[in-house]
Amino acid sequence: MQDQSGHKYVSVFKPIDEEPMAVNNPHGQPLSLDGEGLKKGTQVGEGAFREVAAYLLDYPITGPRSSPDDQPGFAGVPPTTMVKCLHKDFNHPNGYSFSQENAKIGSLQMFVSNVGTCEDMGYGVFPVDQVHKISVLDIRLANADRHGGNILVSRDGNDGQIVLTPIDHGYCFPNKFEDCSFEWLYWPQAKEPYSSETLEYIKALDAEEDIELLRFHGWEIPPSCARVFRISTMLLKKGAAKGLTPFAIGSIMCRETLEKESVIEQIIYDAEAMWSPETTEEEFISTVSAIMDRCLDQCSLN
Repeated sequence: MQDQSGHKYVSVFKPIDEEPMAVNNPHGQPLSLDGEGLKKGTQVGEGAFREVAAYLLDYPITGPRSSPDDQPGFAGVPPTTMVKCLHKDFNHPNGYSFSQENAKIGSLQMFVSNVGTCEDMGYGVFPVDQVHKISVLDIRLANADRHGGNILVSRDGNDGQIVLTPIDHGYCFPNKFEDCSFEWLYWPQAKEPYSSETLEYIKALDAEEDIELLRFHGWEIPPSCARVFRISTMLLKKGAAKGLTPFAIGSIMCRETLEKESVIEQIIYDAEAMWSPETTEEEFISTVSAIMDRCLDQCSLN
């Protein structure tokens, strides 16, 4: 979306009904038959909520924002909110008229000026701290769509230092880990240890408070997605506390091949094998925690 002059981009609007495989998607994709999105564990029509949720949970190192005008988040997700919007250039298969019935609900994100994406240049020039901040976000939110095209590259106006900005978070918060994928996983920066500042940020994270924060802002995260979020946050916190690198933690979450289940999936299967109808969610998460501890101890030895 452009400003009034028509020469400057100011925001990106993503209508719910135009998401991939949604009823009014503009690219002619087939509709989802079971409601699942392009990435396993996500639902068509929920991408906008996830975009907003990623911004809300990417809060500064000082903690959740008290107002939208507060300082940028730790990973730098651009300010994002839900809006209702009306415009003739949206996809209106049945024709457009200036009426409320043609208004669309979706996520509105501030446009970030950039010199390209990570796909446009070699990863060797990216600062370690910039890669690490995105790794924290992706592991925590179990991102199923972190490729080079959705990391913007900018240069700081003062000294020209490279700044990475993560965008496109419609496939975060899945209800399973099957499609988790991180572009940065095999970059050399991912094999560097987290800084003390990043470790402090990770240590302060609290999945239950985050779930409550999303609820306060109007998104009741589905129980199956909340479970994955609890486990991914737990993995990040435990792994970082044991001194594991982003590569080591991310490798536990991501599959080596499409057919080979990830370590985190195996941990969950082991916990489910101990499940009974009387098991509470808290007890299940506690079981996952115990199995994860043994796994991480082994990783630390290796």
